[in-house]
Amino acid sequence: MIPKTRIIVFDTERNDRALLGLALKSIRSDLEVLEASNPLEVVHHLSAGPIAALVAEPGASFAELSAICDDVRGRDPACQFWLFTGEEDQPTPRDCVGRGVDGRAVKTSAGYLSLPGRLFERLRVAAELLERLTLEAGAVMSSVFPLAACLVGRHGHLVAVNREFEQLLQRPRYDLLDQPLDLLVNEPGRQEDIRRRLHGVREKWELAAPLRTGPGRQQTVAFTARPVGDAAGLVGYWAVSLMDVTRLLGSGEEGDQRQREGELDRLLFAVSHDLQAPLNSLASNARFLVEHLAQGDSETTGAVQEVAALTTRMQQMLDGILELSTLRSSVREPEVVDLDDVLADAIANLRSDIDDAGATIERQPLPSLLVNRQQMLQVFQNLIANALKFRSTRVPRIRVSSQETADSLRLLVEDNGIGIDPREHTRIFGMFQRLHGEREYPGLGIGLALCQQIVRGHGGELFVESTPGRGSCFIIEFRGPGMRSVVSRGNRNGAPQR
Repeated sequence: MIPKTRIIVFDTERNDRALLGLALKSIRSDLEVLEASNPLEVVHHLSAGPIAALVAEPGASFAELSAICDDVRGRDPACQFWLFTGEEDQPTPRDCVGRGVDGRAVKTSAGYLSLPGRLFERLRVAAELLERLTLEAGAVMSSVFPLAACLVGRHGHLVAVNREFEQLLQRPRYDLLDQPLDLLVNEPGRQEDIRRRLHGVREKWELAAPLRTGPGRQQTVAFTARPVGDAAGLVGYWAVSLMDVTRLLGSGEEGDQRQREGELDRLLFAVSHDLQAPLNSLASNARFLVEHLAQGDSETTGAVQEVAALTTRMQQMLDGILELSTLRSSVREPEVVDLDDVLADAIANLRSDIDDAGATIERQPLPSLLVNRQQMLQVFQNLIANALKFRSTRVPRIRVSSQETADSLRLLVEDNGIGIDPREHTRIFGMFQRLHGEREYPGLGIGLALCQQIVRGHGGELFVESTPGRGSCFIIEFRGPGMRSVVSRGNRNGAPQR
């Protein structure tokens, strides 16, 4: 016997319950409508079997009904929670944030006519997602992810979100579902970037972007997206998680700079202690499973191997964060350094990569500066390695030189590689920011962020000038106080060479 679809209609008004029940049955004659006028009756109906949805005029019981639905979704993620209220703004949209409200309608003639069709369509979509994307859809719908998470459909629209997603966006679920993911971002360039990635190559991607928020709020989040559903035939679906990095990046007000840096250092310290141990344990267990997994189905084997690979990548990312923390917290000990010698060491460290690429390094005389030698070595090495990685079909040519004027000193690393879109000139210096896929150009997007921190720690600035298809020029520039801080006073050997 096929079990009936059961829907609870909650309302203190008996006639309203009956009328909504008739409207629902007009769409599905096999539907079992269960009426309830208080939360205890809802719990009683739940004890008799699973329900597909709770449609409620909640009144004072809103929080209690939301908690009941949240518990039900732990067993049946497809369960829907809808509001059918006498007033459009009671409860208010703000009150609905984080309550898991999948939809709502007002008790008017139009509401009685439209709600059943909308509800059953949402149930159909949820059932399809759970059937064909069981792991991802179940985790998002039942809010088991600690981060804000969502599923994005073929056309770039949100098809499922968790409660943390609602709370991050400060918008109720019913206002988010079916919205384009890119329109949640408050920057046209990033919107275009998200659309391009969603409809481009099917591989994992990450980016940071400002959210579209209310007046007086500034919020930046890091997006991490991975393709899902190919094996099930749902090509075009994505699982996306969002993490608020606003405090990590700072508000931009100089008066709070010291406080923000202290908070960032504490955050990085917590990361090093709180994440390293469980991540090491996860990596160890993943390696054990890879080595000892019995001959099972290919999907299980592939999933375990992916866990191992992702764990390794997470460890590398954590190492990059901790390296940044070390740069920020360490005391810089400058000395008069001959940058020609530093460059020579960087080239020697990269010799095998240079030879493999058939690259030519052209060197112009560089100055001697008052800097931290090891950190400047890291900058040169990263910039040259980048030039080797992002080379074009032409024979790679890299030129390192310096320029001095009365009020500035520049160190330049130029290449004839693939170049960078002008719209991305700022973003490439963000932590974990990548413009290309992992398969095409491997890496984590850490090197340039570290280089920029080092240069800024010396009072300078690092930026890029580039034309796509023609190459890039990374420029380390010291001006005013920054220039005076790296030029050794009263020492001829420390003066910049012309």
